[in-house]
Amino acid sequence: MKLSKSRPITLDNIKTMLSGAGFEEENDFSFLGVWEGLINKYKRENRVGTADNYSWSLNSFRKIIGEVNGFKIDKNTIKLWDEGMRNGIMLNGKLEGKISDATRGMYLRTCRVVWNECIKRGYLPEESYPFSNKDNDLVSIPRGKKRQQSYLTIEEMTQLYHVFTEKRYPETWTKEYTERAHDSLGLFLTQYLCNGFNLADAGRLKFNRTYFAEGGRAFEFLRKKTSETSNGMSVVIVPIIKPLQVILDEIGAKPAKDAYVFPQIFRGIEDETIRRKLTVQENSNIKDRVIRICKEVLGWEKKPSGTWARHSFATNLKHLGVEELYISESMGHSLGNNITAGYQDMYPLETRFEYNSKLLNLEEEKPDIDVDSMTPEQMKEMLKKVLGQK
Repeated sequence: MKLSKSRPITLDNIKTMLSGAGFEEENDFSFLGVWEGLINKYKRENRVGTADNYSWSLNSFRKIIGEVNGFKIDKNTIKLWDEGMRNGIMLNGKLEGKISDATRGMYLRTCRVVWNECIKRGYLPEESYPFSNKDNDLVSIPRGKKRQQSYLTIEEMTQLYHVFTEKRYPETWTKEYTERAHDSLGLFLTQYLCNGFNLADAGRLKFNRTYFAEGGRAFEFLRKKTSETSNGMSVVIVPIIKPLQVILDEIGAKPAKDAYVFPQIFRGIEDETIRRKLTVQENSNIKDRVIRICKEVLGWEKKPSGTWARHSFATNLKHLGVEELYISESMGHSLGNNITAGYQDMYPLETRFEYNSKLLNLEEEKPDIDVDSMTPEQMKEMLKKVLGQK
């Protein structure tokens, strides 16, 4: 009775209704409607970046393929779209739709999610699945390029840290640009020292309960990218090692309960759409300024970006022999079904300090002290310093 009021009574529609799929929105009952439904879902969840990605891929599909009625879609349709993204199509005498392989892969992956959603709802049969990187008769999704060279070594990161602490910038730069470059370099180094987190996480980082409970020795946050998934096991703990504290003192806000650590990123704006744009712009600014510092201050030809900071964290610790479970957990990677691990303090804070302190090579020079010639007062003062007493 419910189906007869809105849809044709067919075996497929009956099967879909009995499987529990709903008909809340008119346009849901089509392949492109499911695609649009996912976009709206991500928008409601404030997953702005994901929604944009799905919108761009849908626009590409419609530009090359056009509209698709219902679920009349198969591997040949996807192949035609894939070919159009590879080589472009002629529209009004102009070549349109051609994109890079990286973007093509990203768009095909969103389409794959839509296809799987349609299978789950009973709209498409599993045997019609059009994607495979092994079957040449199906559509192969290009893999992202490997990033073996997209990182900076510990020594290189240490040199950048010295540039920051010494404020060693060209005298030809204007005062305003030097200040912006200094702030950008600090944020880049912070991304590296804060377990390779991205700028969206940096913008949301707060002086929360954990920070004060640990005496200002650690940050705790929920990684935005994985907090949107269902397992919820993406809590990241960052030990505030000495060089990170130096950067915080320079470009961070003063600690206050639930205050943002880097308010300059979002500028007090709470709207997620605007935050997304600010993050993209700030990522671009950091990349441009750090590249210029590398070239004009250190004489490098390398062009690091924010993703290099994350890759550098993982690569450098791996090269040092740090266990991969620590690296993965520290970066907020999903723990899958390992529920026990999610609730355990897998690594004590002191262990985190031990590992993260290896991210920079800052061996302190030992002072040349003649203990035998020291007065009792001098020895007393030295002992206080060793014990950390005032």
